[in-house]
Amino acid sequence: MLVPLNRRFILLRLATLLLGLCAVHCTPTFGQEKFERFWLAGRYDGNRVVVYFDAVKFEGTMSSNARKIAPPAADAFFEPEELPASYIARFQKTANAEHFAIGDRYDLLVGNGITLTIKLTTLVGCETDEPVGNDSFIGALGTIEDRDSYGMLTKGYFAVRRHRAAQGDIATLSPKPPPDSAKYAVLLDQPVRFDVEARLAELLISRMKTEATEAEQKTIGNVSPRLKVQSFQVTDGSVRYYVRAQWDSGKDPTGLSNYLLAAWVMPLPTLRILAVEKRTSPYGDINDGVPDLLNVVGLKNGKTGIILHIRGEDNSELKLVDYQDGTNVQKMRVIQSIGAGE
Repeated sequence: MLVPLNRRFILLRLATLLLGLCAVHCTPTFGQEKFERFWLAGRYDGNRVVVYFDAVKFEGTMSSNARKIAPPAADAFFEPEELPASYIARFQKTANAEHFAIGDRYDLLVGNGITLTIKLTTLVGCETDEPVGNDSFIGALGTIEDRDSYGMLTKGYFAVRRHRAAQGDIATLSPKPPPDSAKYAVLLDQPVRFDVEARLAELLISRMKTEATEAEQKTIGNVSPRLKVQSFQVTDGSVRYYVRAQWDSGKDPTGLSNYLLAAWVMPLPTLRILAVEKRTSPYGDINDGVPDLLNVVGLKNGKTGIILHIRGEDNSELKLVDYQDGTNVQKMRVIQSIGAGE
């Protein structure tokens, strides 16, 4: 039996539509990348870290539920207080909330491919000045499970992810550096050679002449800058420099530095500036007047996370960001930030 041409056309369109729907709704999900979260962590004491998982609004209800504990060793993590699980639970009802509890295990990313396992032992929260727009935070203290690894908290600032039962693509589960540690993100402690530092000073002076106003350059005059140079590796093992420069003419009656500038620099094939950071605090010096680089860790899929402390005129913020060549901190993707302002 022959089907009329217009009817055959309709049947063909229906079959195509059904195949399309099957392609959309029947695609297996096992090959899709699972979303992974990372959080900031700071050294609390000799064997514990503090991590804040979510920003919340306590609206004045925290104090009656909290118990005072000692402040953390790491700056900018406020003063957490111990909170009962029943109180924490009321803030874990939204879809994006992290459902953490005492006894849960997380991975602490120290840097250089080293991952330590921590177990949550105390639930905490910190309340900031919410009426002016600040967030408060809930989280936990995590205890390092391997006693031999307590000495690895020296840098003070780290990243945390959900625990992986098997070795993953970021780091080894051993507290020792992996065999090919040159292929991991790490903040290097080694000093920079004198000739390299001299060339970095030349780069920053040249850049200052394009960034500073005419009045600022007149005040600076021919003063040589004071430098602070940090070198770090991204996840492919290649080196970058973070360079801070401070010019002091001695003419400022307040004693403040006249000009600050920071730059992200690539050393090869020749030294070149990738991006610059402007002054963030009118009161800060070379250590805190521009973003302060605290640690470098490996994230997922070859990405490099950098941890910074950024101080402003009336605010302070810790940031874990996805480092990108050619981009300053304001434009890098923020993974988590913890901060407050007046």
